[in-house]
Amino acid sequence: MKSYLGTYSLPGAEASEATVLVFDKEVHIGYRSASGHHQTLKWNITDVEAVFDLASQSTRIRNRTDRTIEILVNGKDAAGYLSALQAEQQKPWHQKDKTREWGRNSLIFLGVAGGLVLLYFLLVPWMAEKMASQVSVKTEEGFGDAAYTGMRLEEQEDTAASFAINHFFTAMNVRTAYNIRITVVKGETVNAFALPGGRIVVYTALLDAIETYPELAALLAHEFTHVNNKHSTKAIFRKLGSKIFISLLLGKFGSVTSVLVDQADNLKSLTYSRSLEKEADMDGLELLKARKIDTKGFTDLFQHLKNAVPSSSAPEFLGSHPDIDKRIDYIYKAATGAVVAENTELRTIFEKLKQTIQ
Repeated sequence: MKSYLGTYSLPGAEASEATVLVFDKEVHIGYRSASGHHQTLKWNITDVEAVFDLASQSTRIRNRTDRTIEILVNGKDAAGYLSALQAEQQKPWHQKDKTREWGRNSLIFLGVAGGLVLLYFLLVPWMAEKMASQVSVKTEEGFGDAAYTGMRLEEQEDTAASFAINHFFTAMNVRTAYNIRITVVKGETVNAFALPGGRIVVYTALLDAIETYPELAALLAHEFTHVNNKHSTKAIFRKLGSKIFISLLLGKFGSVTSVLVDQADNLKSLTYSRSLEKEADMDGLELLKARKIDTKGFTDLFQHLKNAVPSSSAPEFLGSHPDIDKRIDYIYKAATGAVVAENTELRTIFEKLKQTIQ
């Protein structure tokens, strides 16, 4: 809206001062009549005729439907402004400046909102994962125990197999700050997964597919690395993101535990990034090499499982890595030159374990 001061005149009448208010669609003219009363005229913008008079250096404003009334405004600004508004009114709706401005503002708003949402979904999981790196071993154990309890696997446990597999891992003599506790669960799911703080779950269907003790050693070394390198904690914190971030920020670990219990079933299919998955492979491979366990355990494990299960139901450590052949290849190359020696203790424990699940 713009306002102008001018004069209002009728033929045969004395001119009087007028105030001209120009809106997008109307022109309002306020003036004092001959009787001294204040009057207001409202003209549709499309009915207004505005012409700049060069001689008087003023804009002459009239109504096309009643040309007897004349408004004079000094300068040519009023003529230019009124002409621009009239041109705008004649445009199709999608070409109007207001529409374009609204569209631009909407795009800006959506862009800013989208940026904030993107920032939220990227930043919060990243910060939660970084905070996971600072969580103590004791706190991780509490988180892992809470998640395990929420999974309600106790009734499905094969206790004899659990005893044997823990004996097997103990015989591998792996030093760690974590209390590694391996549970064998009866079930047709070909899977194994690690939880924060030292819990590892292995299904009997997966043990059925394993043929040699180096394969079992490779499996446990892989899952152990997820625990020992805090992969499980990082992956859970990233997965749950905003649900636990504020609790972590405020140090309310009890709230985090509650979330883990509620989300326990979703943690059975926890996936890792390619970099963490490869780290679990390579660090696990080093565990085998240091103990002179045949590193073919890794490649044989992957090959057997690849052949044993469809890709849609592959276990965590296969399903979360998109190219199993490439994975087998880099492990094979990294294992070149490894020294191998038969470990009769591990072989004996493995054979007893296989007997318990038959």
